[in-house]
Amino acid sequence: MAAAAALALRRAPSAASPSFPCFTALTAAPWLGAALLRLLVALLLNAARAEKEAFIQSDNLIEVLRFDDGGLLQTETTVGLSSYQQKSVSMYRGNCRPIRFEPPMLDFHEQPVGMPKMEKVYLHNPSSEETIILVSISATTSHFHASFFQNRKILPGGNTSFDVVFLARMVGNVENTLFINTSNHGVFTYQVFGVGVPNPYRLRPFIGAKVPVNSSFSPIINIHNPHSEPLQVVEMYSSGGDLHLELPTGQQGGTRKLWEIPPYETKGVMRASFSSREADNYTAFIRIKTNASDSTEFIILPVEVEVTTAPGIYSSTEMLDFGTLRTQDLPKILNLHLLNSGTKDVPITSIRPTPQNEAVTVHFKPVTLRASESKYTKVASISFDASKAKRPPQFSGKITVKAKEKSYSKLEIPYQAEVLDGYLGFDHAATLFHIGDSPEDSVERPIYLTNTFNFAVFIHDIILPEEIRTTFKIQNFSKPVLIPPNESRYIFTLYFVASFSSLHIDNNILLITNASKFHLPVRAYTGFLDYFVLPPKFDEQIIDFGILSATETSNVLLAIFNSNPIQLVIKSWHVIGDGLTTELLAAGKGNRTAIIASLPDLEKANALDQTSVTLMPGSYIVFRVKLIPKELEGIHDGAIQITTDYEILTIPVKAVIAVGSLTCSPKHILLPPSFPEGRALESGDSEECHPSTSCKR
Repeated sequence: MAAAAALALRRAPSAASPSFPCFTALTAAPWLGAALLRLLVALLLNAARAEKEAFIQSDNLIEVLRFDDGGLLQTETTVGLSSYQQKSVSMYRGNCRPIRFEPPMLDFHEQPVGMPKMEKVYLHNPSSEETIILVSISATTSHFHASFFQNRKILPGGNTSFDVVFLARMVGNVENTLFINTSNHGVFTYQVFGVGVPNPYRLRPFIGAKVPVNSSFSPIINIHNPHSEPLQVVEMYSSGGDLHLELPTGQQGGTRKLWEIPPYETKGVMRASFSSREADNYTAFIRIKTNASDSTEFIILPVEVEVTTAPGIYSSTEMLDFGTLRTQDLPKILNLHLLNSGTKDVPITSIRPTPQNEAVTVHFKPVTLRASESKYTKVASISFDASKAKRPPQFSGKITVKAKEKSYSKLEIPYQAEVLDGYLGFDHAATLFHIGDSPEDSVERPIYLTNTFNFAVFIHDIILPEEIRTTFKIQNFSKPVLIPPNESRYIFTLYFVASFSSLHIDNNILLITNASKFHLPVRAYTGFLDYFVLPPKFDEQIIDFGILSATETSNVLLAIFNSNPIQLVIKSWHVIGDGLTTELLAAGKGNRTAIIASLPDLEKANALDQTSVTLMPGSYIVFRVKLIPKELEGIHDGAIQITTDYEILTIPVKAVIAVGSLTCSPKHILLPPSFPEGRALESGDSEECHPSTSCKR
């Protein structure tokens, strides 16, 4: 994969392995070359080739397959599982069972979903006289897969072996029985056990998809990197001619960087594109290998799609996977896209979670899906709020879609989310910096984090936003830092040097961890208030009443705004100068535009009976400043003073007051007739106008 050309998608030659399916590969290797993968895929794809006979399981049916002389696989009989189990009573000689297994039963213990594990089972023939002839081996589960016997005949006192692969498809306990059929000794049973645990790369099988003929199923393969180093996808194969691998962007090739996943991040690296023109049940597999795997470890993801000709409503995805969320995260939203394959339009009447779930919200308005559409249509948005998911049963469920068409069955789409209950706690005062009278003074603060999750959190990296790198610096950070559950650790020292260009800072330091990304807020502030005089005044920094008569009273509205990242308590406000008064009219949250938009209501508002106000970040208050000149004359200067813990804000007030009155002479102004031609009309007159004549009474 050193060259970009080696990363192009290509078809592996089928001639390299005649009994093995072709693979689409993200690699230069022409075939898989791994014995375990050959075994597993051959079993999963029903590529039976054990001597002349094999058993292939499918749900509750066991199909006996036999090779004819031409090498073609012919179906001989189909036996129900219940009747087959009745034959599992072996013929005993006394109390001695004529076959012995080593180990007596097989326990795979815990194994991640999608990551196969193989164990060998030995069969011993304790008889000193009889030869045991093995006919077939079978099971009825999709989690366990058995190879064929190394030797079909076990001579007296001899032994043979077969391999069992555990490929967990779900999280939880799994157990099953393998049936070993012999020619003369009946059917023997062998117990296998395993526990599926979450895949460390957060991968899951794509099973349960149902699509109409001539449609497609194209899920994105998102891989999570659980390691502290970049994860490189080095190989990716798909089996089956109907399943192809494509880049998420639709490109045909790219650089190695496209398949590199940063530490503790999740990235979409490939799209699995399935399409078929014939109705059938299809099974294929995706094999993934990374640079974190050894030579035998890889991931196998089953892909199962049902293609049908039945008209109905279909979903573009087989599952709404909300991924890994923390209880303090914002709700995550996924869109639901549907397609109507029928011949008439179908109204969608309801979409709801089943069972009801407080953590799930459906944003949906009734919509009609057009008939025979070739593209999926967005019909709803599904929101999952991890803060409301208090119990594990709330982490999964189904979204039920009902259509008005009675002949269509309701559509159910599963959903799931992994909810991490906890947070990283910190001292908020440690990341809060006040800019005093000497902005050049530096401050250093040690940052400690407390892990309330039930697992250890690794702090892998710390990223400062570009816009605050001249003000803040990270010191003494040696990555990674491990914080055990319910414990606190020193992480780094935050160095702060204020500048006049950064009087107010409200930003976040990004913490890259194994529990996704965290935002550590950092704030710097002066504590100073902002203000402006509302229109129609033009000088917004000075309250200027202009020229007033001694008998005239005038009002001006003054807005005070808190642009600091902390709350401020306005302890008092008072006036300096005769004839001035202030009234508190309103308090609210919003910006300058919102304040000006509420001007008509503010002008009619009554005074509030408050002597102090707490201003939250982004909040404002509005005062009415009133000037009553009375017997004042000439230039008048005053001020409004507002007191907080950080300043006494003084706002100048100016006015020019004139004593006396103005008269106008003449009191009435009469204008002579001008247009149209004619004299001025008097009371009771009427006129008639024509385009070609003068107006007349």
